[in-house]
Amino acid sequence: MKKISKSNIKIMKTGDVVQLKSGGPKMTVQRLVGEHTSKSDAFVDNTLKTQKGVNDGDPICQWFSGEEVKSDVFKANMVKIIAEE
Repeated sequence: MKKISKSNIKIMKTGDVVQLKSGGPKMTVQRLVGEHTSKSDAFVDNTLKTQKGVNDGDPICQWFSGEEVKSDVFKANMVKIIAEE
């Protein structure tokens, strides 16, 4: 079994382009849960943790579906970085 070192792990950051490992649209990381810059972000993070079971470091992403902008939060292990900021 191959040992994974921390140097092999890519850390997502705001602005990175990611995609679900199962496929789908390219998404931009809007911010990571836990990286709040306002009280409203902290409130949103706590709500997401309670309702969706996400953790600090999980990406909140935006993407287009036609002309409509969509956004959601995903577990970090569900997405892969396809372009770094």
